[in-house]
Amino acid sequence: MFAGLFGRSKTKPEVDAPEEPDEQNSFEQTLIRLQQMVEERNFVDVHFPGKSDTSYQSLLLKVDPHERYVMIDELFPAHGAFLVAPGDEVEVISTRKGLPVRFSSWVKSISINEDDGIPAYKLALPNSVDAKQRRRHFRLAIDPDAGIRLRIRGPDQSRMLCTVQNLSSSGIGFTCQGNLTEQLRQSPVLRNCILSIQGMGDITMDLEARSFDFKRQPYRHTSIGARMENLSPASQKQIEQYLVVVQRQRRKDEGRGGF
Repeated sequence: MFAGLFGRSKTKPEVDAPEEPDEQNSFEQTLIRLQQMVEERNFVDVHFPGKSDTSYQSLLLKVDPHERYVMIDELFPAHGAFLVAPGDEVEVISTRKGLPVRFSSWVKSISINEDDGIPAYKLALPNSVDAKQRRRHFRLAIDPDAGIRLRIRGPDQSRMLCTVQNLSSSGIGFTCQGNLTEQLRQSPVLRNCILSIQGMGDITMDLEARSFDFKRQPYRHTSIGARMENLSPASQKQIEQYLVVVQRQRRKDEGRGGF
């Protein structure tokens, strides 16, 4: 069933991916993580170091990459509003998929809603968001001629053909022609993507971009690392089966000295 999939696979090593430590993120990764916190509507813990030992709860309401601020909702308990002033240092902590996410900032301004008198706080856009990433599965490097392709929706909703660079049972790395950074900043989730594996047909999924980078050389393209979401159990099994078969074949090739 997998005939023709292996090609020059002996030249491509497996990408081992242990648990990754906290890392400083690029501007795009920072925006992705902040936008995810906005869209998921999870409560965050807000601390004001050196000013109060109390931990307040709030929500991230908006991320503005142009004005470079993050807006958070009113604080709970509400008495926190009486001690906060522009210029104060802030630490925001949340949990995403069981892992801590945090960033440090400072209060740029405070706005009061004229209708209900409830305050909201503009925080300076942080330089980075610290987040532990737990990758449980190895990623398999994919040859360009391995018969694997990915199609996603571009900014104009047309299908774009992408080149898959690596694959695991839960994640995928790929490149697409052109600059997709603005689209991914607005929403890191790519809906109804289609992964095509030779001999196995099409697999439909959503992709949540975890990192992306626009490059002009050797041609204009965007490199994207994403987590696969909304996979059916049957599709998940197909991908796992493919990875096992290819890994086994590569080990056989290595055992024969690459011949």
